[in-house]
Amino acid sequence: MIDEAADPGTRWRMVLPLKGGPNAKSRLAAPAGLAVAIALDCLDAVLATPAVAEVVVVTPDPRLAQAAGSAGALVRGESRPGSGLTGAIEDGLRGLEGPCAVLLGDLPALRAADLDLALQHAGKALTTPRQGRPTAPSMVFVPDADGVGTVLLAALDPARMQPAFGPESASRHAESGALRLDLDLPALRRDVDTQADLEVAQSFGLGRRTLAFLAGQALPGA
Repeated sequence: MIDEAADPGTRWRMVLPLKGGPNAKSRLAAPAGLAVAIALDCLDAVLATPAVAEVVVVTPDPRLAQAAGSAGALVRGESRPGSGLTGAIEDGLRGLEGPCAVLLGDLPALRAADLDLALQHAGKALTTPRQGRPTAPSMVFVPDADGVGTVLLAALDPARMQPAFGPESASRHAESGALRLDLDLPALRRDVDTQADLEVAQSFGLGRRTLAFLAGQALPGA
């Protein structure tokens, strides 16, 4: 667990790649509407985060694109359809300047306060040389609850970003020189790929759209 004082001053550009469509959460074996609800609940939390100056959503899904734009995000399509998560992230980072981060959009229990705290810790870590090293890390990442995947990747400049999301991404990010931040923020780190994941996220408190969908009363835009 990271216990250094957090940095409250940095303002971030956040990239959210949102897949959408009928296969967005295939492992969850859930209707497409649930994936949309989860993504938009995650987006709501990001937009409400004080440390976030701008949110860039990359999605090929027209429904998600319209809802994200209406909520206040900058929306981009995929320049290379079918290129996967890495291509979508590159589209999101293009043209950005200054501190930036990539957050995966399958966090239905995400709270703005938790993301704000994580970004503060990221800003502190990115400006503090590690013990035994003369310089600060070029990237930092927050692993998922299982410690294998990655939910958040951050750097002080887009040119320093080397995203390696996908299977075993935590180890790949660490191998690329990114500093691992094992923050005690369980709702932030609980991404949802399976029904068991969703049940754990539910214990933290789901976002309003996800709750409504599960209750059979989907809200507009979800």
